[in-house]
Parts: sequence; C-alpha cells; structure tokens
Amino acid sequence: MKILFAVALTGGSIAWAADSVPLDVKTGQWEYTVTTQISGLPQSAQQQSAMASIPPEQLAKLPPAQRAKIEAAMGALSGKPMTTTSKSCIKKEDLAKYIPSNTNKNQSCKTTIVSSSRSKQEIKMDCENNSGSQSGTLVVEALSPESTKFSLQMTASKGQGMNMTINGTSKWLGESCTDAK
Repeated sequence: MKILFAVALTGGSIAWAADSVPLDVKTGQWEYTVTTQISGLPQSAQQQSAMASIPPEQLAKLPPAQRAKIEAAMGALSGKPMTTTSKSCIKKEDLAKYIPSNTNKNQSCKTTIVSSSRSKQEIKMDCENNSGSQSGTLVVEALSPESTKFSLQMTASKGQGMNMTINGTSKWLGESCTDAK
C-alpha cells in the first residue's frame, strides 16, 4: 500500500519483497490518519527545527493540505505527537509489487518479511547510513477489505539515540480516485 512508501520517508527504505502476500484490501481511494511522535532528538536538532519554522503568515498562504503536512513535520520534530490525514489512490499493482530497493545511495537498508498474509504483514528494517543506524518494525493489518491499521516503531543510534512511533488507520472511500497520481 502507498502508506508504506510514505513511511519510507521516515528513514528506512521499505520495499515489498517478492515472496510477500498482498493484503486483502480494496483498490481505489483511501484516506489515512497518521500520528507521528519522535523523541530523543538532540537539542541542536530541536533548535534548528524551531529556527527553521515557517512564519504563521506564510503558512496561512499555503493550501490547507500542504500546510497540515508542514505543521505536522514541524510538530513531530518538537517531540509532540502530530496527527495528519491524507488521501491516496491504491491500484492493484500497488498491492502486488514488492521489489527490494535502496532509494537513497547513502543508506544501506535490509528489509526482512517477518510474516505476510492477506490480513497482516510485518516487516523488519535495519539501515546503516552516514547518520548512524536505524532499526524498526512495520506492522500493517487489514481489519477488513475497507479498513487497515498500521504501526511503525523505529530507533536510531547516534549520540543519545532517537525513537519514532507512527500509528495510523486507513479507510476505503470508494473505487474512484480523485488524486492526480
């Protein structure tokens, strides 16, 4: 599911493996509600985040969806739980394709499928890059063909270490997709 690709932006390269079983969910338009919390960021990263914050008048000029994403990213860096909602179009090929890859050349990630069924997938990730190492576990469950829940627990080791937790749910909105992708 496309949520896996979004989670890949959090530090690991998540990719479907050839022997995985696609989740039993419908294709079409999906809505995701995701709560992210990061703890253990070094003080300098928190200070940089605060200094790089966008003035409220600039945020007000952005489209609501883009503004929400930026606010969530800034909030997550502050250590506070942040929740965002987004929509995505899931196609049959999105459910079927899992090709191991490392999208970031400065990072080497190994993904291992712990379990894979039509109702639940668990993937273990271990990554090494210039910033240190990260490891985590992603679990995606199809509660029904029209709803899922997912969680990602990541830890990073460099200096004092960092922990990231992402929890979310998704619901099927219909067969027709409205996004431009």
